[in-house]
Amino acid sequence: MLELSLQRREPLPLALRLSLPVIAVALAILTSSIYVLIAGGDLASVYYYLLTWPFENPAEILVTAAPLIMLAFSVLVAFRARFWNLGPHGQFIVGGLIAAYLGVQLKHLPPQLLIPLIFAVAWLGGAAVCLTSWWLKVYRNQDEVLTTLLIWSAILQICAGLLTGPMRSPYTTYPQSEEIGVNAKLPVLVPGTRLHLGVLIPFAVLGVLWLTLNRTILRDWIVAATAPRVAELEGFSVSKIYFWVSFISGGLAGLAGACEVTGILYYMTPFVGPNYGLIALAIAMLGGLDPIGAAAAGIFFSILINGANAMSWSTGVPSFLSDLIQAQTLILFLIVGVLGSYRVIVRFGRRAKPEALLADGSGGGFTPRLAGINLRVVLERFKIPALGLIFLIAASFALSPIAGGTYAEMMISSILGLTLVSAVPIIFAALGEMLIEKTGVVNLGILGIMIAGAGWGFMAAYLSGSVLIGVLAAAAVGALFGLLHALLVVSLGNQQHIAGIAITFYAMNLTYFIHRVLIGSPLVEPTVPATPSLKLGFLGDLPFIGPLFDQSIYVYVGAYLLPILIALILAKTRWGLMVRAVGDNPKAADSSLVRVHATRYYAIIFGSMLMAVGGAFYSLIDLRSFNLNVGGEWSWIAMALVVLGNWNPFWIWAACIFFGFLTALQSWLVTVVQLPYQFFQSIPYILTVALSAILGKRVRPPKAFLKPYFRE
Repeated sequence: MLELSLQRREPLPLALRLSLPVIAVALAILTSSIYVLIAGGDLASVYYYLLTWPFENPAEILVTAAPLIMLAFSVLVAFRARFWNLGPHGQFIVGGLIAAYLGVQLKHLPPQLLIPLIFAVAWLGGAAVCLTSWWLKVYRNQDEVLTTLLIWSAILQICAGLLTGPMRSPYTTYPQSEEIGVNAKLPVLVPGTRLHLGVLIPFAVLGVLWLTLNRTILRDWIVAATAPRVAELEGFSVSKIYFWVSFISGGLAGLAGACEVTGILYYMTPFVGPNYGLIALAIAMLGGLDPIGAAAAGIFFSILINGANAMSWSTGVPSFLSDLIQAQTLILFLIVGVLGSYRVIVRFGRRAKPEALLADGSGGGFTPRLAGINLRVVLERFKIPALGLIFLIAASFALSPIAGGTYAEMMISSILGLTLVSAVPIIFAALGEMLIEKTGVVNLGILGIMIAGAGWGFMAAYLSGSVLIGVLAAAAVGALFGLLHALLVVSLGNQQHIAGIAITFYAMNLTYFIHRVLIGSPLVEPTVPATPSLKLGFLGDLPFIGPLFDQSIYVYVGAYLLPILIALILAKTRWGLMVRAVGDNPKAADSSLVRVHATRYYAIIFGSMLMAVGGAFYSLIDLRSFNLNVGGEWSWIAMALVVLGNWNPFWIWAACIFFGFLTALQSWLVTVVQLPYQFFQSIPYILTVALSAILGKRVRPPKAFLKPYFRE
């Protein structure tokens, strides 16, 4: 058995430590030549345009870098205090919406008053969004990672709804706001370019931020917040520290959005700043969570983005190459950063196999317990679902003479069928995430893995003509990305949230790149063969509930079989008990000859496979095609439902069915209520945050959740 362990080394010389980001960048650029060859591009031409065009247009470097640097500042302020604000893009959108609205409604105010007013309100708007997660963390015991991501997702839908409805410009049919007034526009610094006054704001903020983080009491507060228990003993108010960190972090993101609208866009669209939140995270990490380092990294990433666009125009290689280089840079930085502080010790050997597994007992130890399956206990567990099914069948027969064939029956049948279809991908993803979290690890790569499952599954099914091959391809891709995530967080001990976002960034952009190479960008998206439905005898003909039993095999597996299988594995198998033991007390499990790292590896790989298969449902069954963002629509919801289901497979399944019902209901409401459909699509995110606030203090995560483990 191959085992990796870390041994802390002597601190590297300063010059070598500073060179680590440069090494990561160089490796990322060099290894990206593989993608150029896959795309059939000429290496010399690609790298010529990638690295020279930006320097021929230096104004574009600064214009593109300005919002990225501001968002990176937002990330680093929060991360230095270990407040994991992963939603700066949502706060950026709020700042942009405020600027677009005030720039139109107050366009007659003089610019000396209007522009500062826009910036101040945008700051407050972004801060208010971030402070929502602060409140949920401090007062409702909610992980800010999930809440910032869910709020970000809701804001994207609300933004699209506003720009489709009440804020849409009367002069266009596109979802965009009216152009702001002249008095709201920042002046252009160099005529003939897009270089505007807002480009100077990040560098002004850089000076203020450096002084604030190094020469004021906020520095001591942030240091204290990294050890909350010690801070409270020393008299620091951790909630107060988090408040000001959230206020600054969210405010900077909101200000960045306002600068983008007033300086260069002049109106708001739903597509402003694509991937800016993910790029900002990479910039902040590459800059070592230091304002000066983040500014330098932001300029470098701007060079990559502009160079990739020019390269794509001139050579035909997809511009996703830039995003791939950025994602690889972050992943390689995480790897070389660990290698800079630790020696990796590789061991080969075999450990004794545990005869029985341990249940958590008093005194922090374990007591041997064999894993057997008691049929009577299993039947008892499923008594309530069986009785519920019998009740539904009886009710459908009873109501058939009264409402059979009516509009009410058609509506109910349609909503129930759509509920099941909407819930299935969430069930796959949520149960996969639950398996991973049961071992004490969180996988924020869920978004990218689901998109990768959708993309690679579609490509395999389209090229082979077999949906089954598509499912297998999706599972294989999920396993590979799960293996990469396990390497980063289990063996190398990287911060789990950052590693997960790096996986998302890499997985989605690699998928987009390969899809563009293999499928291209046709005017009409190609489709895979339709999967026939399988009617379960007379059950499929029942009134009202018939659609629950007239679905594809994919739906039956996800909705009916998978939850039962996962529950039995966790409760009644040796491996399931190992998973639970590792998540609750890895040290005690290790002392009982349970391979902690191996167990986490298996759980992450298998859980990631389920996520990818869930994402593939969209491209293989639901839409039967693939394009940008297909597969990851409900990924953050799936993560939240794991928490709301309290890491119990059946409660998670019930929560997924409930949110599938909400999705089906909002699809029906769109046809009844004359409002932009995006408003209804935001309801599940908002409701999840609300339920988190209500149930927050009742959840009980695994005791070793988010804690890396290394053998002594």
